Amino acid sequence: MKLHVLQISAYIIIIAAAMKLAAPVVNIILLALLLAMSLMPVILWLMKKGVPKAVSLLITLFLLIFVTGLIASVLSAAVIGIAQKYPVYEQQLQMLKTDVIQFLLKIGIDVSDMLSSQLYNPENLMVIVADFIAGIISTFSNFIVVFLLIIFLLIDTADLRYKIHWGEKKISDGWEKFAELADEIRKYVSISAFTGLITAIGNLILLLIMGIDFPFLWAFLSFLFSFIPSIGFALSVIPPAFLALAESGMTEAMVILVGFIIINAVVENIIKPKFMGEELNLSLFVIFVSLIIWTWILGSIGAILAIPLTISVMKVRGIIVSE
Repeated sequence: MKLHVLQISAYIIIIAAAMKLAAPVVNIILLALLLAMSLMPVILWLMKKGVPKAVSLLITLFLLIFVTGLIASVLSAAVIGIAQKYPVYEQQLQMLKTDVIQFLLKIGIDVSDMLSSQLYNPENLMVIVADFIAGIISTFSNFIVVFLLIIFLLIDTADLRYKIHWGEKKISDGWEKFAELADEIRKYVSISAFTGLITAIGNLILLLIMGIDFPFLWAFLSFLFSFIPSIGFALSVIPPAFLALAESGMTEAMVILVGFIIINAVVENIIKPKFMGEELNLSLFVIFVSLIIWTWILGSIGAILAIPLTISVMKVRGIIVSE
């Protein structure tokens, strides 16, 4: 038994090391697989309504292209706008830093030496902005490959479901277990997407009311970060709050911060539990550890895929133990 456990541990370490080395390729495959599983119910629903399989697939792919193109257009415009307005933000931050130093001097606190350090130099934000833009461009540059993989996965899965439905192919034990895993991951993704959309809409309304630049970008990021457990909320609130601080001052930044906290608290503590129930049987400790491990293995995309991958590992572990 001990040898069996040691063997499994060795296999896990080898697989994790291989995934880390091949992370750029693995990320594309895993992202395509996750999106394909999420889109499959749309095709099945259309087929149940009498729509031919090929037409159902085309409709689903058209919706995917339309939504992705819309998001890409909004993000591209926002990123270009941020790059163009960066000198203005830099000047405003410099003025804000000067005001803070003068205010603290009036009450007998001298922090001029500390704030004059390169660590607090607003020019360093250019590096962050550049990395942010590069990350978005890199993500969408790989979308063609992801899209092709999604097409192939949807075609194969739809064809397999069609054959099983009409009795042309028998359901194996392996397929049943994979289908159960896919349903569990799909349920988690759909609930996270729905609650993340509610959060994004609430944040968007707040940002529009406050007149913060690029509200659609920050709302989309809050939706995207809703898939990252534990730290996703903090990642989503920092950019718009910091931008509000640069644009309008401390009061507006605090309004954005408090507003995001209230919206997130309502969704996470009231709305999400009603849908999630007991389906996600993971403790906060397991969630946080899985976030660290998958981010270390796969990079930033690992943070988004952490929970689905952890669910998959636990399901496979259960199958191995039962056998």
